Amino acid sequence: MSLSLDSSQKAVPSPQRFWTTGRTALTLIVAAGIAALGLSSCNSTEVATSNTPANRAVNAQPNTAPNNAPAAGFVSLSQGVRDTKLQTLDGDSLKLSDYNDKVLVVNIWATWCGPCRQEMPELVKMSNEYKARGLVVLGLATTYNEQNDAQHVKEYIRTQKIPYKIIWDDGTLANPLAQAVQARPVIPQSFVISRDGRIVKHFQGFSALSTPQLMRQAIEDALNEKGKA
Repeated sequence: MSLSLDSSQKAVPSPQRFWTTGRTALTLIVAAGIAALGLSSCNSTEVATSNTPANRAVNAQPNTAPNNAPAAGFVSLSQGVRDTKLQTLDGDSLKLSDYNDKVLVVNIWATWCGPCRQEMPELVKMSNEYKARGLVVLGLATTYNEQNDAQHVKEYIRTQKIPYKIIWDDGTLANPLAQAVQARPVIPQSFVISRDGRIVKHFQGFSALSTPQLMRQAIEDALNEKGKA
């Protein structure tokens, strides 16, 4: 026995599916494009604030996440920060004020941070390219991000043939740098500092497509500043 609709009744069309095969494929393509263009970084559980102990600043965890575009700084570092004595990985000492006639790039990084490791070859290129014009690149590795294992960091630097100096920091420098620009709790972070001690550009995270070009432009601008030689 079969059932039939009464002539007064109309068949209700079934709802149209939103996630068709075509829409699903297009969404995946767009998402992949956004991921390719996005900045990568290693997240941090804390960010330096005025009440944060120095040895806890920019304490990062090994997770990757998209980040925002680099922010302009134009923040003057105090003379006290510039004159603070810092220790290098090799046991030497230095101060930022030792480079008053130079443009600085200070890069906060960690051996286990993937985006940091991707960025370092670009920093080596910039160091070699602009050294003769007055650029100094300084890496900044923190004791707490490396579990106080200086030997491990030394071995990594040796195998990667990193030519520039590495500051072995307990937060003495990382903390005021992060505070100065209200940095997000991520690494890598890079600070382009002019000859007169201003943070003229601040980078958070790393994008192979955009960060090197933007950092080179910031370096060029700082090197070309008139009256600062």
